[in-house]
Amino acid sequence: MRKAQIIGALVVVVAFTLAACAPKAAPAPAPAPLAPPVAVPAAPQGEWDKVLAAAKQEGTVTVYNVFGAVMGQALVEGMKKYGIKVENVGGIGTELELKIKTEQQAKAYVADVFVGGWVNQWNLSQLGLGQAVEVALPSLEEKDVWRMSPGKYDPRKSAYVINSSVDPTFIVNTDLVRPGEIQSWQDLLNPQWRGKMILQDPRPGAGPGTSGFFATMSLGEEYWKKVAAQGLVLIPSYDLTVQQVVHGEKALAIFPARSRVVPAVRAGAPIQIVHPKEGALWSINGVIIVKNAPHPNASLVLLDWIFTKEGQAAMGKALEASSIRKDVVPTWLTIREMRPEFFTLQENPTNLDPANSPKAAEVAKTIFGAR
Repeated sequence: MRKAQIIGALVVVVAFTLAACAPKAAPAPAPAPLAPPVAVPAAPQGEWDKVLAAAKQEGTVTVYNVFGAVMGQALVEGMKKYGIKVENVGGIGTELELKIKTEQQAKAYVADVFVGGWVNQWNLSQLGLGQAVEVALPSLEEKDVWRMSPGKYDPRKSAYVINSSVDPTFIVNTDLVRPGEIQSWQDLLNPQWRGKMILQDPRPGAGPGTSGFFATMSLGEEYWKKVAAQGLVLIPSYDLTVQQVVHGEKALAIFPARSRVVPAVRAGAPIQIVHPKEGALWSINGVIIVKNAPHPNASLVLLDWIFTKEGQAAMGKALEASSIRKDVVPTWLTIREMRPEFFTLQENPTNLDPANSPKAAEVAKTIFGAR
């Protein structure tokens, strides 16, 4: 037993001795430091991307809108995908034009964009109160899609055409006027209409009444004096002009605002659009970014959207108007009297020269009296 223990002890000693004499293993290499991440250069941000980002930061755009609630809702819906809230301020063209002028003089800027009749856009443009667009709008860069160039009537590119449309010459209450009773301008001189007619006031110098009156001045001052002698009432309000015929307070309205007539017809009101055999008028509407707009980038996004296929369809549906794009088919023109193919059309002279409107207003004042 003792011998076995002595041998075991010797084995252990020999093992430790051999381990001490053996060459030491090289230490494990330290892990290599991680390479810093390679920076991937960001794609250069295009000019329009910067506009979109800034517009989202602004978050809102204020639109002065002549065309009523339906147009206002179309603009609201169109801007939702950009995260931009639309504040709509309604009114008639001359009122909103004056409001913009007053804001500019007081340096109390509210309006970003003004959507309305062409004369109002032109007036502001001539006063330098429209902001020329210096950024390339993606929609306007599209080629071969335009039936009418948005900049056709203002090559300086501060006022743009958004659509064209047939203007209602008359609306009649169908409970008071039988089919065929009004076919010509001369029919308005029939004594049966005495005290039963209203005219959208042409004396302010802008609006459907002014444009329509100028276009029909070829009828002569004597003709209009005879109409005035029929107890004709002049109404400045776009809404009231239509409502009085809808409610049967008047039998007939001359040059009512299309933006108020179309919703009434669609709602089933007892009215009918009538064009005289002498011909129907067509006119253009426009948009302008107001100088010193508080939200300039959101204004650009709204303007660009108006000229996209989506925007043009929305504008057309809201106004029963024709798109200025060839690739937008106006399937919404369901009111026959608003479809150009059914009537002899005359381009309103105020489309070509908006300076004609003040001339019309002055003639109207001599016939109907000052306001």
